Amino acid sequence: MIFLEYLYALPNSTAGIDSIITQMTTGSFYWIIPLILFFVFMVVFVGGISRQRLRTGTADYSAWAVMASISIFLLALLFSVTAGFIRLDWLVIVVSLTILSGVWFFLDRRASEV
Repeated sequence: MIFLEYLYALPNSTAGIDSIITQMTTGSFYWIIPLILFFVFMVVFVGGISRQRLRTGTADYSAWAVMASISIFLLALLFSVTAGFIRLDWLVIVVSLTILSGVWFFLDRRASEV
């Protein structure tokens, strides 16, 4: 069965786990890193909002958006240590999301609250 030879491109495991994950994210599992970033963002954002709402009765959406975006920014920086873990366009999206949520946070405050 000669056609099965090129059907699956198995990752090469001679260089360690870094090369396996890098080969996976550049191949058919290119969506795994954005999915991890989205999952972390939603867990921090929704979890923080729900816990604050249970505790005080209201929630500060802009503050939790800043906390969630900073958490995925740090995770994206960790992913960018080794070349190939995260693509540059996803890193730019994370940085812009962090900046926009920070602008939303600082524009949301009144002068008496800052």
